[in-house]
Amino acid sequence: MLFFNYEEYKGIVYALSGMVFLLYLSLYRRKSLWLKAFGQKAFINRFSKIPTLYRNLLKGMSISAACCALGLVILHPMWQTTHDHYEKEGLEIVFVLDVSVSMLAEDVKPNRLERAKMEISNLVRGLDEDRVGLVVFAGRAFSLLPYPTNDYEAVFLRILNMINEHYVRFVPYGTNIGNAFILAMDSFSKEKAKKVMIFLTDGEEQIITRSQVAEAVKLLLERKDIAIYIIGIGDPQKASPIPKKDKSGNVIGLETTEDGETIYTRPNPKFLKEITNIIGGEYRHDATGEELRQIFEQIIERHKNIIGVKKKTIIKDVSQYFLGGTLGLLALYLLL
Repeated sequence: MLFFNYEEYKGIVYALSGMVFLLYLSLYRRKSLWLKAFGQKAFINRFSKIPTLYRNLLKGMSISAACCALGLVILHPMWQTTHDHYEKEGLEIVFVLDVSVSMLAEDVKPNRLERAKMEISNLVRGLDEDRVGLVVFAGRAFSLLPYPTNDYEAVFLRILNMINEHYVRFVPYGTNIGNAFILAMDSFSKEKAKKVMIFLTDGEEQIITRSQVAEAVKLLLERKDIAIYIIGIGDPQKASPIPKKDKSGNVIGLETTEDGETIYTRPNPKFLKEITNIIGGEYRHDATGEELRQIFEQIIERHKNIIGVKKKTIIKDVSQYFLGGTLGLLALYLLL
């Protein structure tokens, strides 16, 4: 529905536009009478570019309509639409992100870690009334938020953006999945909201974490209120080197062992599937990073319950369309 912020002045705009049309016709009549008085009007019309009556009427309507459209722009035209807004139950979502050195491998572009961050950011920006937490892990796990928050831009995304290659090289080396599970469970609140854990890793298991994995599994089996999704990332069909970069982002070499041998990383879906089967979660794998967004969205939709429907009104400024119409009508006037 179209309306104007200054609706009471519409009549004045229409009246002025009508006066412009009448003024144009009056000027045309005066010109016509002058040509008639000059003599041989039919002869002049035949060999000159003087517009015919029909063209003059069109020119008059064009300039009048252009003035009307420009006047309506000043009145701030707005377009209002109403649609059903489905209110959904808020979730608690804790992202558990692997920040071990192997996540810097570039079998996923730009690398496993950056692609995971990118898709988490895209998902969080589309959330509404959900609270999100963040746990990162390598050789040890760290909770980067003391409690789940719904302040996405100022808190969650700002902290997520701090995780980069320099952060990865600062944390203890390894992939301590067990410790990450334990800390992630402690990140949820005591409230009754539905709880979802999204665990994203390349799954390169370290032998020293076996005992903690067993402890985490025991705790998870006691927490039936947490829905757990483990998402593997990276190409399991080939081993990939891990590039080293300087502060400017230029590759200066590859990660090597103490003996100088190049380190290759290969995701381990088998290990992740074993854990998933034990804890009763769900496992998904994305070798390229192209499916992460779809996987995330499917997980969230699965746990969202509609709790109400409200009419939502959207009001949009459409002044630019009236201004475009003004320019089009002026162009028509000049062409006629």
